[in-house]
Amino acid sequence: MHYFKNLWFLIKAKRKPRLTDPKTQRKLRFQNELNQKLVASMAAKKYPGLKQIKYIGKLLTSREKLLIKIFSAVIFCGLIFIGINSYLNFSTLTPDFGGEYTEGLVGSPQYVNPILAQTNDVDIDLASLIYDSLVSYNPNEGLVVGLAKSYSISEDQKIYTFVLRDDIYWHDGHKLTADDIIFTFDRIKDPNSKSPLYFNFKGVTIEKIDDTTVRFILEQPFAPFLENLTTGILPAHIWKNVPVQNTNLTELNLKPVGSGPYKFDSLTKDNQTGEIKNYSLVRNDNYYRGRPYIKKITFKFYPSFDQAIEALNNKNVQGISFLPSEKQNRILGNRSLNFHTLNLPQYTALFLNQKKNSLLSNTTLRKILAHSINKQAIVSDILQNKAQIIDGPILPGQLGYTDDYPKYPYDLEHAKAELTKLGWELASYDQPETEEVYPFQVRKKNNTYLELTITTVNQPENVKIAELIQKDWQLIGVKTSLKFIEPDNIQKDTIKNRDYEILLYGEIIGYDPDPYPFWHSSQSSHPGLNLSSFADNKADEILEQARKTTNPEERGQKYTAFQKIIADQAPAIFLFNPTYTYPQTKKINGFNNHTIILPANRLANIHEWFIKTNREFH
Repeated sequence: MHYFKNLWFLIKAKRKPRLTDPKTQRKLRFQNELNQKLVASMAAKKYPGLKQIKYIGKLLTSREKLLIKIFSAVIFCGLIFIGINSYLNFSTLTPDFGGEYTEGLVGSPQYVNPILAQTNDVDIDLASLIYDSLVSYNPNEGLVVGLAKSYSISEDQKIYTFVLRDDIYWHDGHKLTADDIIFTFDRIKDPNSKSPLYFNFKGVTIEKIDDTTVRFILEQPFAPFLENLTTGILPAHIWKNVPVQNTNLTELNLKPVGSGPYKFDSLTKDNQTGEIKNYSLVRNDNYYRGRPYIKKITFKFYPSFDQAIEALNNKNVQGISFLPSEKQNRILGNRSLNFHTLNLPQYTALFLNQKKNSLLSNTTLRKILAHSINKQAIVSDILQNKAQIIDGPILPGQLGYTDDYPKYPYDLEHAKAELTKLGWELASYDQPETEEVYPFQVRKKNNTYLELTITTVNQPENVKIAELIQKDWQLIGVKTSLKFIEPDNIQKDTIKNRDYEILLYGEIIGYDPDPYPFWHSSQSSHPGLNLSSFADNKADEILEQARKTTNPEERGQKYTAFQKIIADQAPAIFLFNPTYTYPQTKKINGFNNHTIILPANRLANIHEWFIKTNREFH
């Protein structure tokens, strides 16, 4: 069909102005005649040429022009959308190098040294980024090789042979060799180094086969031994100049040289107190697992979670190491944060020290105390349901766990009746005039009041839990005092000397569920972790045998038997297994942890985190 077949009708259809002025009408007639001649002059072909198209505007009304503009805009936007969509579909968002991340920690660094950093979470965090180990914890795979490219275990389970990677260098450029491995564990084994890891390697012989091969020889099979080798390695060429007795005195403990993904850059101290306020690390461009994406990591230190949360709210930090459950409502700007909920093999319990208070030597009384604690209220009211109630030292899902053992559910009436059977009768409490009036009746037996003291860390969550237990016990006639110790002092002033009657505390079990360090009688004194000073020959024998077998089924059976002994004797009252909440800015990508063994494991794949991104076509 001819393109301009109906063009004359378009011209006729154009709206005519309502003007009666003869002069204006003559102009319009002239314009119409001109338009007709213009149409007639056009070549008779199916499609208009460019010269013809430019005259179309003269034939359209204002409304038609507007519609064409709108239609053109829609087409233009559609083309843009198609282009963007194609760009996104045929390209992939990839990590790019650059950016900085700042995190708030509660506490302060003392020994950024893997052979000393065992009782301070801040030290462990920093050491985990600066140092690397023969084997390391991977959040998705468990224990994997680190500095070692392979290892083998002898048939008798006593010899562990490691072959090192040949592409690992210290932050100062020196190559890592077997000499560094030998030096590190020899330093740990020397009692003058005062390493908390001393007992882990007592009786272990370490031999150098060649520059890339080392051998660990055990006196007897020890199933959890691999986990001991997650200890960071020290550079022998630097530390050999430090006398062993000065291991905890050298400046290297704060300005270390390692082989991990990040290296020490700088620290700043408070001018008045001398305490470290900031600690900065820069990426190790030669890291054997790949160059970290984030250029710089800075840690800022705060004396309390309240101050750390305030820093997060004020954007002074982009994340904090841990968020107590009762403080989650204090976080502002939730939309800009990810709240990572991590599983942690840890339990919180009341450890009953019979040596400090002879009343606790009565097994029935210990069980009565267990019956008198409302664990559900602790979990729901204080922990906001971010924990699981437990009744024993083997956690659900761990090797040897069973639900078939005695438990002591919350029952105050039963507890009161049992106390009466033991001869503890309610009586008026005769107290010194200097004390406030005690509002509860206290049970008394043979002129002795039933009085106990709970000691715990002076942190809000622990304080609230202790106060709840205090109220429960007072309802059955137990006068309960509370003692709060500052976090920096709980180890050296309280736990080291077992200076407590009842300790409300959390213990991190580790990757291997071996209860030996926490419940064998040999671990009753410092630096052991048997906080109840529990001693039982049968339990000791089971724990010793379990360590010697690598057969999972056999180990599991022994741990089940051990769990039943603990339940029957009740040397501790197990409360809950907490989850770990880690708030962090949404600007951080690549976080891939769900289960951690230590709080520091939240940083396990930090070399894969990224802030900046790029797009690559595929």
